[in-house]
Amino acid sequence: MVERKSVKYWLFALALLLTVFYLFPLVLVGMNSLKTTGQFTTNPFSLPTRLVTENYPQAFNQMHFLSSLCNTLILTVSICVFVAILGSMAAYVVSRVKSKFVSFFYYLMIASMCAPFQAFMIPLVKLYAAKLGFTNSLLPVIYIATGLNMAFSIFLVRGFLNSIPLEIDQAAMIDGCGSVRLFFRIIFPMLVPIEVTLLVFVAMGIWNDYLLSSLFLQTQDMRTLPMMIRVFCAQYSTDYSPMMAGLVMSIAPILIFYLLCQKQILAGVVQGSVKG
Repeated sequence: MVERKSVKYWLFALALLLTVFYLFPLVLVGMNSLKTTGQFTTNPFSLPTRLVTENYPQAFNQMHFLSSLCNTLILTVSICVFVAILGSMAAYVVSRVKSKFVSFFYYLMIASMCAPFQAFMIPLVKLYAAKLGFTNSLLPVIYIATGLNMAFSIFLVRGFLNSIPLEIDQAAMIDGCGSVRLFFRIIFPMLVPIEVTLLVFVAMGIWNDYLLSSLFLQTQDMRTLPMMIRVFCAQYSTDYSPMMAGLVMSIAPILIFYLLCQKQILAGVVQGSVKG
């Protein structure tokens, strides 16, 4: 009993230490966003002598925060909706239809997850930007990002669907429920834990994406938050404190979304790993 308690204390101390290391950069950014640039350059690890809130309005205006936030939200919400609905429908087919044809394409999609985006980045730009003329538009970014996240969506949701008994489908069919109604009225509501988990991963990836957006969005009014942060850092490289304020404003929305959904994340991952 004593040994078990000592192990728990050591594990708690280790978890606390890891938490401090994990949160330290975030706390440091938030703390330096409330200093003057002079205080930051003198000692970035010291507490602010007074709270300098002027950094946030300055970063808000110089980053064109509202327009970049709007573009980022449109991309994130649109891609998450498409990935959640289309990926779940495809995962349902893969989970329920026992066919070599379906299995072949499923494992082919899983294999595609191993290829880095940089491997086919140039062909995508030549096809959609040079040939089709899709530049300075959110549509190609939404289309490509949806396709890039589809395999992950199918993989994650399929594992969760395999844990749902097939008898539920059969009982609904006996009661006269069609395939479309069966999925959207019975199966899809049962996927809430794994869907929330999926949306958190996808939303965080899209929110923080810089490479894909920078390939198609060139003008200032179409830039996303990561792109504006990069431009802001290049143009105002000596204004460190407003730069930190801009980082805090960019991180805050997705961080709040993650904290609200964190309980569903663990439930979805655990239940989705019951069966493969």
